[in-house]
Amino acid sequence: MKKRLITFKVTDSMIKWMNDMMSMGNYDSRSELVRDSLKEFLSKEYYEGNFSENIKLKEKEQFRKI
Repeated sequence: MKKRLITFKVTDSMIKWMNDMMSMGNYDSRSELVRDSLKEFLSKEYYEGNFSENIKLKEKEQFRKI
């Protein structure tokens, strides 16, 4: 599996929140916090079926076009 780098911008208040979460959640870096958060979000919200089928179908169609 090929790994890819994903970047995004956040506000100063989000950085402060992430720093607070790092100290409370035993994370070594903000990157580790983001990876764990995304993993949890995707597993709970996407793979357990909380997204509607219409959204999943539209996403599949969009990915086929790429």
